[in-house]
Amino acid sequence: MIKQFIYLQIRRVTRSSFWQKNLALGIITGIFVAIILLELLAVGIFLGDILSKASKGTPPVQMLDKVLIYYFMVVFAIRFFIQDLPTMEITPLLTLPVKRRQISLFLNYRSLLSFFNFLPFFLFLPFTLNYLSAHYPLSAAFFWFAAIFLFELGSNFLVIRIKRQTTVKPAAVLAVFGAALVIVLLEKFHIFSFSVLSSWYFDHLLHQPFWILLPAALLLLFFAESYRYIKRNSYLEDFSRKKRHTDRVSSRLEGLEKHGKIGAMILKEVRLLLRNKRSKQMIFYALPLGLLYGLIFYPNKQNQSQDMVLAFVGIFVTGIFLITYGQYILAWESRHFDFILTSNVSWEEFFRAKYYLMVIPTIVTYVLSIPYVYFGVNILAINTAMFLYNVGVNGPLLLFMASFNRKRMELDRGQMMNYQGVGLNNFLNIIPLILVPSLLFLLLSSFWGHTVALLLIALMGISGVLFHGVLIRRAARFFMKNRYKIAEGYRSS
Repeated sequence: MIKQFIYLQIRRVTRSSFWQKNLALGIITGIFVAIILLELLAVGIFLGDILSKASKGTPPVQMLDKVLIYYFMVVFAIRFFIQDLPTMEITPLLTLPVKRRQISLFLNYRSLLSFFNFLPFFLFLPFTLNYLSAHYPLSAAFFWFAAIFLFELGSNFLVIRIKRQTTVKPAAVLAVFGAALVIVLLEKFHIFSFSVLSSWYFDHLLHQPFWILLPAALLLLFFAESYRYIKRNSYLEDFSRKKRHTDRVSSRLEGLEKHGKIGAMILKEVRLLLRNKRSKQMIFYALPLGLLYGLIFYPNKQNQSQDMVLAFVGIFVTGIFLITYGQYILAWESRHFDFILTSNVSWEEFFRAKYYLMVIPTIVTYVLSIPYVYFGVNILAINTAMFLYNVGVNGPLLLFMASFNRKRMELDRGQMMNYQGVGLNNFLNIIPLILVPSLLFLLLSSFWGHTVALLLIALMGISGVLFHGVLIRRAARFFMKNRYKIAEGYRSS
């Protein structure tokens, strides 16, 4: 049965028009992956020498043992955002004599081919053979590497289990970010050191091999949980349950329809965003990442005196939803864009609904960013000015930019590492959206001082808000001149 599953997956992939169109991109990606693996192999070969020079008398293996837990955390975080869930179209199989146990096993086995599962062989196996085998018994070196590999496999199944949970309850991703934040705070304020725990475990493993049972037990536990979850949720009613959950969320916003056509348009757009995989990931992954982005810069006191850095972070933190959603403001509906063109829709109301949908979450992200005042009142002032700039300038600007994005977007595919529907203009948009206000704030503060620069940036944003009706009408007219070119681009891409 496993062979038949593999055959069906190969046929499905090779028949896909998406795969045929992106074959060249897949080859280029494969080359980059090969380069990365070769670089990791080179690091692994010379890891013993690198650690010997950096350890200053401490044995390299002890230094490595301390940071291994952070390696697992970083790889886990990367897996969470990049690694795709192993999937297959199982609905037709449920009416055939195919056991759900076999489907669940196949999906779990398929995840073992993930790129991340092979990282220990390139990074730590050369270190094990070159250094550990020369300083410890060969059996101890084997168990040390085996523990790393088993931890990595366990991480694989844990990520799969968590990501499957987030597909049913997307808000669960907030718990993951919350756990990550707790770990960072525990380390930052020296409440608990994970490096001590990591060093203790791997040091004992080198002398007492029975500690290999810990990663083996965790691997079996996470595999069994992932297996049970897939098997338990492989009924037809489970697929409609996700839709009912989304409908329950959007039904709470039905009061928007009381605000006329614009409210009804906003509600339809919210439903579209919540019912599709790519848009849901954009909301529940990009928002927490954007809000936590300040933690990378604000704790560093040197950055707090860099106006351009603070402006850049302020634009990004307060405008993360506006930027990520607004860049594809028409592409979200590219699959039924022809229907929109033939509908009895006022384009000014259409764009006004889009604008309000960008602004409301931006207000929420600004409110959630207020706790950054802990790092200084200056940061709150800059974030406030950049928030006003986002709402008054970047919002209308994105409505104009929408007419230049003519690539169709498939919403049933994941967001991470998915460049389908992304064009060169999406990367160029970063210049007027983020770099221009950052440079403008730097120039204004250089000539007239920090306070005047803040006031001028805020005044630009307030002016945009006051005249947003005029700007929306101009954006709608510009769109009407280009709407047929946009429709042709969606059809051909």
